[in-house]
Amino acid sequence: MEKITKEKIDNLVKTLNEATKLYDEGRPPMSDFDWDKKYFELVKYESLTGYINPGSPTQKVNYTVVNDLKKIKHSHPMLSLPKTKDAEEIEKFIFKDNQDWVAMFKMDGLTLSLTYENGKLVQAETRGDGIEGEDVLHNAMVIPSIPKTIPATDRVVVDGEIICTIPVFEKYFKDEYKNPRNFAAGSIRQLSSEATAARKLTFVAWDLVEGFNSVDLLYWRFEKLMDWGFTIVPLIPDAQTVYEAIEFLDKEEYHNLYPIDGYVFKFASKKYGDSLGKTDHHFNNAIAYKFYDEEVETKLTNIEWTMGRTGQLTPVGIFEPIELEGTTVSRASLHNISVMEETLNKPYKGQKIKVYKANQIIPQILSGEDTEYTLEFFSKPSVCPICGKPTEIVKENDSEVLYCSNPQCEGKLINQLDHFCGKKGLDIKGLSKMTLEKLINWGWVNETKDIFLLKDHKKEWETKEGFGIKSVSNILNAIEDSKTTTLDKFICSLGIPLIGRTASKAIMNNINDYDEFKELINSKYDFGEWDGFGDEMCAALLTFDYSKADYIYENFMNIETVEVENTDSLDGITFVVTGKLNTFKNRNELKELIENAGGRVTGSITKKTDYLINNDSQSTTQKNKKAKELNIPIITENEFREKFDF
Repeated sequence: MEKITKEKIDNLVKTLNEATKLYDEGRPPMSDFDWDKKYFELVKYESLTGYINPGSPTQKVNYTVVNDLKKIKHSHPMLSLPKTKDAEEIEKFIFKDNQDWVAMFKMDGLTLSLTYENGKLVQAETRGDGIEGEDVLHNAMVIPSIPKTIPATDRVVVDGEIICTIPVFEKYFKDEYKNPRNFAAGSIRQLSSEATAARKLTFVAWDLVEGFNSVDLLYWRFEKLMDWGFTIVPLIPDAQTVYEAIEFLDKEEYHNLYPIDGYVFKFASKKYGDSLGKTDHHFNNAIAYKFYDEEVETKLTNIEWTMGRTGQLTPVGIFEPIELEGTTVSRASLHNISVMEETLNKPYKGQKIKVYKANQIIPQILSGEDTEYTLEFFSKPSVCPICGKPTEIVKENDSEVLYCSNPQCEGKLINQLDHFCGKKGLDIKGLSKMTLEKLINWGWVNETKDIFLLKDHKKEWETKEGFGIKSVSNILNAIEDSKTTTLDKFICSLGIPLIGRTASKAIMNNINDYDEFKELINSKYDFGEWDGFGDEMCAALLTFDYSKADYIYENFMNIETVEVENTDSLDGITFVVTGKLNTFKNRNELKELIENAGGRVTGSITKKTDYLINNDSQSTTQKNKKAKELNIPIITENEFREKFDF
């Protein structure tokens, strides 16, 4: 009688699993008949010996349906990585302490953490916000590349990525879904595990967070994961230089299999990596090398003009939808008249344009093709698209900006209310911009104070289409709750130009209450004595009309006193500052503000610069030219404050 050994069973499991993987990729190495024959042979061997390999395809799948995805707090922080597009910065990071390192693919899917207790898979959770994710154990149980049991008695935590391989996506799903990443992220979050199983997902492990602690080096820990049946991220552990590692990974055959968006460089020693600590955003033991911004050509179809709460009309380029950095994009801000004309010259319908995402996040129009022919050009509106009153061009920081001249424009009102009720203001849940528009149209809200009088319309409101007793009650309760707030939130909600969250917190740090704030305003106090407050900010504070704010404060608000925490809102972002400043006293003041918020200010433009702050975007200085060559956004002081809430 043939001797059935553990090795024989393991080899049969390996053969069947490899065949299944190739089948999913559209390259079956054997017929269904042969696969079934080997499968039932394995069933027989397992029955006779009682030995079952953790990765055996014989382990029965029980499909599960859940009512919702429950939140689950991570046992360890699941943070992001610092990112760069500059190989020289990678070199400085990796070689600073003469430590071994590895380079690996940066998988483009959804991060997943798996927990095993006594060898059994007991938990699977998405990354979420890094502190708390969603419980998707029911779906992890039906993904073949996730071992359900492993030969370990201690607690084991494995982090990795849920992906859809490129061949599987191309063969089965490309006509229905945008890209592999979005498809994978949506698939693992299905309520039905049977639906997830049909999506043919793959789990690729890239870290052994807990367990097998007797071995320190990452590549040996990866060896253990492979022994346990995991698929491991492609990597190179022994390159001499960063450039050698990048060249190797660029040629890696798995490029045709795995969706990736860069490479990760990580210290090999877990002990050393852990000793480097972390920030609130990322661990300090690794850095991501991101590919250069993708530029895609498309056609301009329209220029829309959107209004802010001050009445500024901002041109927005509308173009034929394109796939860019994993999402569909069809619009991008052109900031103001000067930037629009510098970028597109005379924009026209059908104009060929190039679009990219600055820092893989913000859609930007890079350039537009000129024409010698008379076409359907887009002109600057002479009247406001919202109220129909005349517009006017105002010179701000050497740039031309378009404004509505009507102080009663409904567009200004809706944006003022949206800011007042939104997250940067009192954060009143349920009062979306769409709801506010309806309240204005019904005649119930004509100014900010009317928000607090909406309870007078409760009965009629409950009868309106799209609302009901519960939804109206929730909104009114949220309005009532918003009356108790902090001084910084109240000041920020007023929409004082140039006064965002950070400036509002600075005000709260320097005074006791709103009454003291108004005393300073009435005495024409020089706010320039405070760090971060320049001449234009001082002027904005002193010239703002506080009459409506005073009424709201006296009749509705309960301002609480709290201690303000400093936040690293600019963590990992590099700036260069040039040209004349208006809202800051000098460059040192702006530099200090950025660095106190976790950012970095350098003296020259390089590939690793994220933003150039310059009030003159038309300037022909070397810094402006270099920034444009490298596709680095040029923003004004005001845009800096608006974008980063200063």
